Amino acid sequence: MAYQTGSATSLQDLLSKLNTFLTANGWTIDEFDTSGGDWAVSKNNIFVSGRWDTTAPQWLSLHQALAFAGMVTLPGDHTDDSGNGYNTNSSHLNTFLDNERSVNFQVNGLYPAYHFFENDAAPAYVHVVVEVITDQFVHFGFGEIEKVGDWTGGEYVYGQKHSSTTGLTTSSSWLLDGGLDNSSTDEQFAATLHMEGLPGMGVSEKWGQVWGSTVGQPNDTAGNAKVIVQGGYRGGPIAHSFGVFGGSNTSGLIPSYPIGVWYRDIANNRAYFLGFQADVRATNMKNFAPGEEVVIGSDTWVFFPASIRTLDPITFSSRWLGIAYKKVTA
Repeated sequence: MAYQTGSATSLQDLLSKLNTFLTANGWTIDEFDTSGGDWAVSKNNIFVSGRWDTTAPQWLSLHQALAFAGMVTLPGDHTDDSGNGYNTNSSHLNTFLDNERSVNFQVNGLYPAYHFFENDAAPAYVHVVVEVITDQFVHFGFGEIEKVGDWTGGEYVYGQKHSSTTGLTTSSSWLLDGGLDNSSTDEQFAATLHMEGLPGMGVSEKWGQVWGSTVGQPNDTAGNAKVIVQGGYRGGPIAHSFGVFGGSNTSGLIPSYPIGVWYRDIANNRAYFLGFQADVRATNMKNFAPGEEVVIGSDTWVFFPASIRTLDPITFSSRWLGIAYKKVTA
């Protein structure tokens, strides 16, 4: 497991530093085309790729596949692509990339701080937090969930969509989110989870759509249906029961809840617990500063707001909604 923090001068510089960090921890950089704006990395069965606009970098699209098909293949068209992330044509323009799963970096640097959280053992993951403007944060990541049971899959990719409104809405998405609802403009911003052969799944189906809806999920790039996965951040049974609690260092009470995911077999009216996102917790930021490190037992956790920690009615306010990542430096 590893952790790194620093600053970046641009989106390309951020990805370059992330590549160096990943290589040092056993990941493969499949592609980093700085002239075209294509990026792809992999480990085990985790295959993630992205596009950015090299002339005016702001948005990074994020795609998930089951293999890397080569550098002549654009992100979004690799083997068994999940369908989330813009790949309608070869465009790398911001005006297209922001239409589906992506991360909005607001500006092309200077980014005051980035934080890389990585685990190269099972379950492998990379969770990235970037302070894009002072006190404003974005989150994206990919990895393997801590699976429950014996089934094929468990790899995930997520970006971040925060609707340009004051506060939190069902048109927004973070982590393996359970608060994103269905609409024609929001569905392809969701996280995806690789899963095959579960009860009720078709033989060609390989993906779960992670959100809080029961209808409207799009097909994958090959035209196969995605199944419904109830996300655990902002929604689902754990968040519903424990998401209301806050705490502080002074009281010694620091509640947080794990991010679980559930497969919803709608046809048979059943739900199956699939597992947790490792080393990430949802938390209340009311009494914590962005980037504050909190020791809980023998572990150190780093606390961040979902976007901007404020109750003021400003764009990208995320109120007290927070995310805590386990920090391991060994």
